[in-house]
Amino acid sequence: MVAGPMQCMLKGVCAQCLQWQIDPETGQRTKAVYACSWQEQPLEIIAIDHMAIRHDNSHHVVQPLNRLWLDDGV
Repeated sequence: MVAGPMQCMLKGVCAQCLQWQIDPETGQRTKAVYACSWQEQPLEIIAIDHMAIRHDNSHHVVQPLNRLWLDDGV
């Protein structure tokens, strides 16, 4: 099982937690779902590549700010 991310905590309102499900046999994307409305999804139906990209993008702004803060010793 994979724990889906919850961003807004409003179950399907903000769409920040949308993730793709795949057909385990073909590997093709079948539908997008709100991860917050189905928190525990089977690993075999989750598009892991899509989750990795979303994770990297969500930290795109925060990581440089953290580096600046840590490098300046604030």
